[in-house]
This record gives sequence, structure tokens and C-alpha cells, in this order.
Amino acid sequence: MPGGDDLRLFDVLDSTNAECRRIVEQEGATGNIWVVAGSQTMGRGRRGRTWESPSGNIYASLLYKIDCDLAAASGLSFVAALAVRDMVADILQAPDRVSCKWPNDILVEGRKISGILLETAGPGHEMPSHVIIGIGINVSHHPEDSLYPATDLNGAAGRKITREQVTENLILSLAHWISRWENSGFSPIRKAWKACAHGVGEDIIVRLPGEELCGRFVDLDEAGALILEFDGKRRHITAGDIFFTQE
Repeated sequence: MPGGDDLRLFDVLDSTNAECRRIVEQEGATGNIWVVAGSQTMGRGRRGRTWESPSGNIYASLLYKIDCDLAAASGLSFVAALAVRDMVADILQAPDRVSCKWPNDILVEGRKISGILLETAGPGHEMPSHVIIGIGINVSHHPEDSLYPATDLNGAAGRKITREQVTENLILSLAHWISRWENSGFSPIRKAWKACAHGVGEDIIVRLPGEELCGRFVDLDEAGALILEFDGKRRHITAGDIFFTQE
């Protein structure tokens, strides 16, 4: 394991993120720990949505100890997205087919193949000790009725991809991108993410609680917020669901 990280494998869990939280609460973990499950009974996506978790896909979480404030740690969302994007592009041997969708989904030819959920854990909400980086990757299956069109690695590659191969490559890729972030900060992460982002410069729809906005995805700001231009003004959006009008 890179950097001496621990790895814990399970056949079934309620949620890999939930297991990471239990580790902190029960063990007071100080190092970084990967938790990987064959399936989940209570998988969760962003905004509390159910994440379908049948056997055959990847359900993994990294319990990552932080020594920075939450504003800086939020950059890990883009770090993880780049790690998954590079891993998928490498397996498919087709980087032009794989892109990042704000804030942290991965697309293959415009269809979602992975989602990422970051949560904090530790003794207090003000200064949590860990960030939990939860990653779901469709390897053998994908949902047919999800909020956004989906695909899986086997279908995209046209051949069988093993979970072991994906897990190993994911761990190595995330270790690489975390190291870059730790050593150089968010600026190069932002630049790399924009270079493979889907929809920058295009018209999009942003769905927020209680409102829906239509405008142009102008840029990503220095903190990772989406800059949306509409009605002659610009708004920085930190959370929301985006859809592309040309699809």
C-alpha cells in the first residue's frame, strides 16, 4: 500500500463511508485507511440519494487524516475526481473519452461511470480529524434509471475488467494525486481538472434547492466553485446538480 496506508476488505457493508466513520469513533485512527466492500446495503450518493450497490462494482472509501482547515480539504473532491478519471482513462486507453463533471463525477462519452462523496469525521464539526473520500465505480453494472445517464467499465471497454485491477489502480492513482495536492496546493489540481472537464464554456442547467438556473459554465474559481454566467451577471455555485443542454 502506498505510504503505508492500511487496507480493509469486506464482502458486504452497509456503507464504506459509514465503516470509516466507525473506525474513527471506535479506534481513533491516526493513519490513512482504505475500506473496500464487495457490495453495500445502504450505499449513499450526494444529497442523501441511494447509491445502487450490487456485487461486481467498486465501493471504496479512503479515511484520510487531514492537518488543514475544511476550506482547503474541500479540494480533495477534485483530487479524487482526477484520480478516478486518470485510472479509467488508463484502463480504457482512451483519455479523450473520459472527462470530469462538476463537482466530482466521472463521465465516459458523456455517461456517468463514477461518483464521489466526501464527508468529515472526528471529534468535532469545527475541526474534524479526517476526511472520508467515498468512491463508487461502475465496473460490471450501471443503473438504467439514474438521474444522469450511466455506463460501466466492462461495457465501455468491451472486455471484462476485474475489480482487483480497478481497486489497485485506483489506490495508486489517488496516492499520486493526493501527493501533488499536499506538495503544491489546489492551483495545479484546478488546472488539471479544467483540462479534462466536461461542459466548460457551454450552456448548462444548474438545479439547486428551490430554483433552477440556466447559463454558461464560465470557469472554476480558486476554491472550486462553478462560475455560472446568466442574465448579464455571474454567480459562484458551491453545490448543485448540473445538466448539459446539448445532450
